[in-house]
Amino acid sequence: MADEKSREIKIVLPEELFALLVPGKTQQHLLNAKKELLLAVRSLIDARIESLDRKADSKAAPKKKIKVE
Repeated sequence: MADEKSREIKIVLPEELFALLVPGKTQQHLLNAKKELLLAVRSLIDARIESLDRKADSKAAPKKKIKVE
């Protein structure tokens, strides 16, 4: 069983065939959903970058106590 290799099967539909199988409004919804998914992933990446930047900034300059008279 460990010697078996997995295979990936890709099904590619030409645009003309896709247009025949999926109504126009559905195509638009799918395109919008794809865009929203990509925007969500970008948002996650941006949040992680900001988090890393904040950690780097807090470690870069150590805080010093200053005596005030």
